[in-house]
Amino acid sequence: MAFTGAAGPRLHHLGLATHESHQVLRAPDILGALHQEHHIERGPGRHGVSNAFYLYLRDPDGHRVEIYTSDYYTGDPGHETYRWIVHDDRRRDFSGNAVIESWYEDASPVHDLAGAVQPVSDAALDESSAWVGANGLG
Repeated sequence: MAFTGAAGPRLHHLGLATHESHQVLRAPDILGALHQEHHIERGPGRHGVSNAFYLYLRDPDGHRVEIYTSDYYTGDPGHETYRWIVHDDRRRDFSGNAVIESWYEDASPVHDLAGAVQPVSDAALDESSAWVGANGLG
């Protein structure tokens, strides 16, 4: 589960782990065969910090979902939260995929336990203006 570092609270994406990279590549093949390729937002590619092979999709409701494999293990509830730092050059996409503007701007609202949408505060960090963005190319 990844939250946005900008205006929030907002959910950036949910990650779904697979066992092998060919399973990540199967998703765009299926979507293409169904003429649903517009659901593909980013990738496939390789993250630098985690070394995860990924594909980002939009579900039918517009929420961002990541299918990934081969990163560090995060399934232990006692695992310390890992924060990716904006200026860490390893955040870039090692496959050379450009980052689209929706990556920085779009996120899903967060609801409380009663189902009420939580108010969004002003942006604490505008990653799109950082010298090293998620693609590492500035």
